[in-house]
Amino acid sequence: MLYGIFSDIHANLPALEAVLRSMDSRKVGRRICLGDIVGYGPSPNECAALVKKYSDVCLLGNHDSVALKREPYSDFNIYAKAAIEWTWKNISDSTVDYLKSLPYTAKEGHLTFVHSSPMSPANWHYVVDLDAALEAFAYFETSYCFIGHTHSPVMVATNCEDPYKEIPVISDGPLYRPQKNEKVLVNVGSVGQPRDRDNRACWCLVDSECNWIEFIRTDYDIEKTQALMRKENLPMFLVERLALGR
Repeated sequence: MLYGIFSDIHANLPALEAVLRSMDSRKVGRRICLGDIVGYGPSPNECAALVKKYSDVCLLGNHDSVALKREPYSDFNIYAKAAIEWTWKNISDSTVDYLKSLPYTAKEGHLTFVHSSPMSPANWHYVVDLDAALEAFAYFETSYCFIGHTHSPVMVATNCEDPYKEIPVISDGPLYRPQKNEKVLVNVGSVGQPRDRDNRACWCLVDSECNWIEFIRTDYDIEKTQALMRKENLPMFLVERLALGR
């Protein structure tokens, strides 16, 4: 079976619609969303409805959690704060109920799924360097772990018995074929707000036996999202960054 694994939609409806079409064209059989449906963008309710309808599994992200007011947003920057305050005013009851139902982690066979890091998922640790990635290996028992949160796609593969035994393989794709003796940590990138200087929506295509893992970049109507954001008076910094992919 082919898995379509995606994360960090951030209320960007045109990007999400494009990714779902891309998954359909590749005959994806199972769709896994790693969270952050809302935040930053102008269409939280529409995105939540689509994710609920088309995803087989969806996890809670940190922006989703803050949208539920489960925790403070003191560590958000001023633009993220402005966007989440807008979200509080515009989020529907049905979206709130759906977000409340989402778990922090999931596991299917030899695949683990989490929004941030498998190390204490509810604390939203960022895996931003090799040390953090190698530390994360100790916190999942499966062969593969898929994460989001940083908006930058990358794979780290290392010895399945001892992550520090051999020099790890670091790949930004687009395609990687894991070896039998490897464990792999995969950041699937972001659908709605990429930050690796590529403004296309990003998701991850994986076969059920993990014979290969592939990053898929998908074009979408960025200007349409930007127009919706301007209409809602969301911060111009957030509007402009979409075209830059950062």
